[in-house]
Order: sequence, then C-alpha cells, then structure tokens
Amino acid sequence: MTEQYDLDPDSPIEAELEEESGKSTPWLLIVGLLMAAVGVAFLVMDGMGAETYFYTVDQAVAKGPDLVGQKVRIKGKVEPGTIVGNDGELHRKFNVIENGKSIAVTYDKAMPDTFDEDMEVVVEGVVSDDMIVEANEVLVKCPSRYEGAPPTAHQPQASL
Repeated sequence: MTEQYDLDPDSPIEAELEEESGKSTPWLLIVGLLMAAVGVAFLVMDGMGAETYFYTVDQAVAKGPDLVGQKVRIKGKVEPGTIVGNDGELHRKFNVIENGKSIAVTYDKAMPDTFDEDMEVVVEGVVSDDMIVEANEVLVKCPSRYEGAPPTAHQPQASL
C-alpha cells in the first residue's frame, strides 16, 4: 500500500518531484536549443563582420563609394611628396599610389621605422565618406628580405 500525500502545487517539494519525474525536461530542452541557436547566429554574424578585403590602389579607387564604411587592406607605394607630419609624431597623412591612381591615408599610431616615400606598403583600415583610409595598421615591405643573398666563398665560379 502506497501512501498519498496532498501537496501544495506551488511548493518547492512539488516542483522537485516534477523535475525528478521528467515533466520539466521539454522546457529545459527548448531553452537549451534556443541558446544554441542564438550562439550559432552570433558566430555567423560576427564572422561576416570580420571580413577584410584586399585591393591594390587602382582596384580600390575603381570601387569608389562601394568601399565607404568597409574594412579594407590596400597595397601600393607611398606617393613621394604627400607625407604630412614629422618623424616621431603621431597622426600622419600620406597618399598611396599604384598604376597612376592614389588614395589618401590617415594614421594615428607610430609609423614603422622603414616607412618612407616610394616604399611599398599595405594599409589596413576603414574607408571614410571622403574616400580616405583611416588606417589602424601600416605595414612596410622590407626590401632587405627580398634582395638576393651576397655571394659566398663556397659558390662555384663561372668558368670561361
């Protein structure tokens, strides 16, 4: 013979008994699935916003207003005579040029040591309404890494 207890449905004991019997499991499953769906949606949306397109200067200029507000990387050479600002100071302005097209760049951080006119650079930043790249990173191609190694004594001499 089993004993029957008359419990208040709002009592914590009744809720605990419901949990043990599995009646509340569908709600936990639904909440879990909703949280998983929100997490996946966040990851997809975050991944879409992290895209950075790479262009040469002439490609970026050809895109025009389509680039406004986008995060881009642009490769070109520092146009001679366009650097505004002094060495060792922040907030520099310059133009990057390639194939006869140029685009203005502003940069508020310290410039790389090898930054100079006519150097190949890659600037990364957001394009403003005025078609100025507000760079958050400027990379300078290091010419010494791409030069040939000096001849060594062990290399065979060309015979005549």
